[in-house]
Amino acid sequence: MPVLVRCAICGEMSSQNVLASTSTFGPPDLDLRPQGPARWSLQFRVQCCPRCGYCAESIGQRTPRAGRTVASVIYRDVLQNARMPLLARQFFLAALIAEAAERRGDAARRFIDAAWVCDDADAAEQARICRQRAAEMLASAIEWGDVPTESAVVHGVLADLLRRAGRYDEAIDAVAAAEATLDTEDEEQSGTATVLGFIRELVEAGDGEAHSVAEAFAAEE
Repeated sequence: MPVLVRCAICGEMSSQNVLASTSTFGPPDLDLRPQGPARWSLQFRVQCCPRCGYCAESIGQRTPRAGRTVASVIYRDVLQNARMPLLARQFFLAALIAEAAERRGDAARRFIDAAWVCDDADAAEQARICRQRAAEMLASAIEWGDVPTESAVVHGVLADLLRRAGRYDEAIDAVAAAEATLDTEDEEQSGTATVLGFIRELVEAGDGEAHSVAEAFAAEE
């Protein structure tokens, strides 16, 4: 649904698409990319001002240091010159905005979104770069406590980001950190353990391709 939004940086009014709701079904990918309509609704997760290039989930809201970031050389270079799909570029810029505001978890999510868009465009090298940045931000978010530090799922996503980025040694360490958070006597965590074991197998095999949670359980049978 299109709505008029005033940019919080430059004041430009523009029409932006907003998604009222979506849905998902089936097991996600190992990096938690959903199935169903939610998989294809990425374009509604980011807005971009056509005048100044401010990119955020909602450009009507100004995040800390956003104006300085939008005016920075790095931001302008990505906006104007980055060799990646337009939507991926907007997510990458939104990630830079979140990073500057020290919202590390949000930055990681936006870099992951950018990687997914690159996947759909068969832009493998750009997707790898986005995943490297996502992994850096997620590791920083874990270090600073911006995300649940004892969550096996969080550490598992980090491991899969590193795997897809080809950083296998670091991915093994992330898998080990995830497994260390598990309670071996908790049956509810057995599914998470299965997924982590599958990620470990992929890393050890040097497999950097996309895989789903469903494959993890199928491999166990």
